[in-house]
Amino acid sequence: MINQTITPRQAVMWFCLYQTGSAMLILPSSLATIAKQDAWMCIPLAIVMFLGVSTFYLAIAKQMNGASFEDYFQRILGSLLGKIVLFLFVLLFPYLIFILVLRDLGDYLTTSVIPETPQAAIYALMLAAVYYVVRLGATVIGRIAEILFFVVMTLFLVGFLSLFVNADWRNLLPMLEDGPKPVFHASIHLLAFPYLESVLFLFFVNQFDHAKKWRRIIVRSAILSGFACFIVTMMSLLALSAGVISNLTYPSYFVVRTISIGDIFERFEVVISIIWYISIFFRLALLLYVSVQGFAGVFRLKYPRALLIPLSLIAIMMAKVVWPNMAFLITLLQVWPYYCIIFGLLFPIALWLVGKVRLSGSSDA
Repeated sequence: MINQTITPRQAVMWFCLYQTGSAMLILPSSLATIAKQDAWMCIPLAIVMFLGVSTFYLAIAKQMNGASFEDYFQRILGSLLGKIVLFLFVLLFPYLIFILVLRDLGDYLTTSVIPETPQAAIYALMLAAVYYVVRLGATVIGRIAEILFFVVMTLFLVGFLSLFVNADWRNLLPMLEDGPKPVFHASIHLLAFPYLESVLFLFFVNQFDHAKKWRRIIVRSAILSGFACFIVTMMSLLALSAGVISNLTYPSYFVVRTISIGDIFERFEVVISIIWYISIFFRLALLLYVSVQGFAGVFRLKYPRALLIPLSLIAIMMAKVVWPNMAFLITLLQVWPYYCIIFGLLFPIALWLVGKVRLSGSSDA
């Protein structure tokens, strides 16, 4: 079966790599556009906000009582309505994100690294690896995360901490020039992407013997990924300034190109690209894994692996048309945080309330 167990250590590393995936490239730009030189303040604030939101996730995890997230839908909503809601949730959230991330990968590589390579070839090569590892199951993905996590973090720290040579602390001044409102606004964007996507981690609750252990996992992964985002944003601000990075599509890729120590240690952007490939790989793997599990729960499939190839092929076709041009993407990025709030905050709260009423009613009976 595709559903295998992972250890808490593996889960923390996998979830952390998931959250740093696309965010590492575009986060500094999106935050600096709103909060300017105070962008670095948004990250700890967003983490604190997420810790509050995670209490609702924990409440749902407790209501699941060892059942899978797919079965939980049908348990509290009924068989037919539960399947419909689960289908729409998986289609409009994890599977849609899967398609968007795939397109983001293609755009990044064709604009910054390998511009003459067809995007379809990029999609096929990445999905071949993702298909293979998801087919092997969560246990294998967790073990790969254990191996690559420390490699990613070591390269990450070496690369971005090297920017201290070019740091200009005046780029952080004046602090709170426009008051706390822009910082709070940018924090909402960061909370929505990527932290409200942690609702997808509910698909892994039944792999741990206690719901509180699962919550510790998502808290630790959020703190680790938040630390990485803080380093990226802070170093980008110090090296380039908020005015520069707010006008860049991939500021974290651009900023490491400024590293030059003794005319020997330079051209580090290739290593940063490797780090991003790895994190995107784990991001796509989790999204495909969750999508397969969700759709398999809807259709009661005995062998969920049968969905891997169809979902991958559909994603390749949809990635080509999911946004037609950059203007559409800019508009999408403005709307996306509110879209995430629907599925990552409002939907779990509604699900928890329905579960509380239905389960308390059944226990009284």
